Parts: sequence; C-alpha cells; structure tokens
Amino acid sequence: MKKWLPAVLAILFALSSTSYSATQSKHREKKIYGTSALMVIVERESGKVAIIDSVNHELIGRVEGLGNLRHATMVFSRDARYAYIISRDGVVSKVDLIELKLANQAKVGENSIGIAISRDNKYIMVCNYQPGSVVIVDSDTLKKVKEIPAEFEKADGTKALSRTVGPLDTPDNLMIFGLMEGNGVWVVDMKQEGFPVIKKYWAVGDTPYDQLITPDGRYYLVGLLNSDWMGLLDTWKLDEVRKIDVRERRAMQNPEAEKVPLFHIPHLESWAIASDLAFVPAFGEKRVIVYDMKNNWKFVKSIPIAGTPLFVVVRPGGREVWVDNVGSPGSPEERLVQVIDVEKLEVKKTIDVGKGAIDPQFTPKGEAVYISVREEDRIAVYDSDTGKLIKEFPSQKPSGIFSTDRASKFGL
Repeated sequence: MKKWLPAVLAILFALSSTSYSATQSKHREKKIYGTSALMVIVERESGKVAIIDSVNHELIGRVEGLGNLRHATMVFSRDARYAYIISRDGVVSKVDLIELKLANQAKVGENSIGIAISRDNKYIMVCNYQPGSVVIVDSDTLKKVKEIPAEFEKADGTKALSRTVGPLDTPDNLMIFGLMEGNGVWVVDMKQEGFPVIKKYWAVGDTPYDQLITPDGRYYLVGLLNSDWMGLLDTWKLDEVRKIDVRERRAMQNPEAEKVPLFHIPHLESWAIASDLAFVPAFGEKRVIVYDMKNNWKFVKSIPIAGTPLFVVVRPGGREVWVDNVGSPGSPEERLVQVIDVEKLEVKKTIDVGKGAIDPQFTPKGEAVYISVREEDRIAVYDSDTGKLIKEFPSQKPSGIFSTDRASKFGL
C-alpha cells in the first residue's frame, strides 16, 4: 500500500493545481477595479446608469430598472461601493458598483427631487414634492425610519404641505433642506434619536429651489426663485439665514445684457467655488457672474460667454472653471463648453463638443473631463490640459454625471 501512496499524492496535487489554476484564470477574466474613480452617468430615457472606470476610460457596464430618471440625482456610500439614486417617480435605488446590479430598491414618494446621505453613512434623506415631506431610510435596507411632513402656515392661517428640495449633509451630521411654498429652511439633527427638526427658519425668501454648502462644510446657501437675494446660514452658529444681495444676477438689474429665454434654471450645485470666489450662472443671460465670498459676496465681474450657463464647474486645483452653454435646440452655442481662467477672470478656451453638450464633470484629480452630449447619444472625454478628445462612449440621452469622489465631500 505504501508504494502507491506517492503516486496517489502526486495525482491529488496535480488535480488541485489544475483546479486552482482554473479558478485563477476565471478571476483574471473578470474585470477588477476600484470604486474611488468611477463615473456614474444617468441615461434618463432608458432608466439606466452607465458605469465607467475613469482611470482607464473604460465602460464597465450598465444597471437598469431605476425608474423615471428625469432630473435624477445620486449620492454615494462612504466606501464608494454603492450609488443611491432617486428617480422622479419616488423610487430610491441602491446600485452595487462592484457587482453591477441593483442591490435594493424602495418607493419613498410620488414625486421626488433630491437625495443626501448622512455623515455616518447610516441614513438616506429624500426630498419629496409629493407628498410634501422628507423621508429618512436606512442606507442598508432602504426601510423607512421616519417621515417629516413639511407643514407650514399659509397667509390665511390654514395649514398646508410644502414641496421640499435640496437636502444636504454637514460636518456636524445635520441635514438641511428647503420648503418651496413654505419659504423656509429646516435643519434635522441626524445624531439624535428620532431625528428631530432642531431649527425652522421662516420667511427666508420667495420660493427656495436649491441649495449648496461650501467645500469646508461651514456655510449653507439657499437659492430663491423670486427674490433678489440668497440665504446664507453659518452651520456652526445656526443663528439666522441672512440675506446676500444677488441683484446683479437678475436680468432686470442689468439692462445692457442680452436677454434670452431661460431654457433651464441653473441649480446651486452647479456653482463653482474657487480661490474664495463664487462663479454663478446668470438667469436668462449669456454670462457668468463672479462674487467675492470673503468680502460679503461683493460683485467682482461679469464674464460673457456664448450661451446661457447651466453648469459652472471648477476643475480640481481651482485654476479653471468650465461652463456649458444652453441655447435653443440646434443653436451653435449649445455645442460649446468654455474654460474660464480664474486668475484673469476671462474665457481662455472654447471647445466644440457636440450637439447638446452639458454637465462637464472632472476626474478626481482633474486630468480629464466627462461631458454628456445628449443630442448625439454619446459621452465625450477630454484631456483637461489640451482640450483634445481622448475617448467617446455611446449612451442613450445621457444627462447627469457623478464621480464617486463625491463620497468624501459634504453636500454631494
């Protein structure tokens, strides 16, 4: 028996080696990638997102079944493995960016508009137009843990529910959102049991519609559709929402500017903040307006551009701001993305991207920029230094572009 033992062991070793080799080969065939430099791109017409490795500029795959992605937005888990996407028809989806599949899904409203993730990564907040409320769900299971009705008092003394908009997180694990009809801003403490509303600011201005937080997480700004100011809240003090004059942003205050239709309302998240300056898209005018944030938001300069700006995006490093141009369908300006020099405060480069170019978004260190070209059903990738096209991907009506490096940033 002993003389057969070495032969048997040799056969078993050979079989195990073959099995191990086959397993290794299978793993090598599977695409291996990290999650901290992915681009997740909304394909609004098909209810899908495209997931791209922005290091190698490779399309990894798509995830579908995400609902009505008109105006869809998303946030990421802290490890950037999961994307949480809110659809317009009130469905929140948890997408696994490693397995490329839908990990979970839940209905949280009838008409939803914004999403945020808490500092501790445990909870997701969704703002609803219908019903007027915010909903807090567990980030793992997507089970509802609380709903906060956005109730306000009308001029005649009756109660009503307001549409809510623009939730965002702060370094103190607060969540802040706006009440459109309520003309208010509420603050929720995500650290306390039961998630109480700890502050309610009323009469902040006419129709809050969006908000942002400065990169350091301290100052919260709320945009107002029908007021000549925006609201500014110091999140350290939480004392008041004070008025910041932005009349220069309104067409009526600039009679010499060329007036054009307001094709899209620029959202505050599309503002660029660089070198203590805020680069703000004008309403219905072909210009980007610069304010000095450190000098009480004093007007600095108006920079003319080809069309009406929608997304004004700072390149990592802060020396450039890239802006898209919105115009009437088929107009020449809607093809263009322009680059503003932050030191000189002037346009230094214009790139003809293609029909319906929108939403330039940078890789984490800014060496490349991704742009949706909606009317040509493609995504274009440009070298940020040279402005040269380096890659294209077919994509059905792409819209919002979201980099997973947002996972470590406040308010994104």
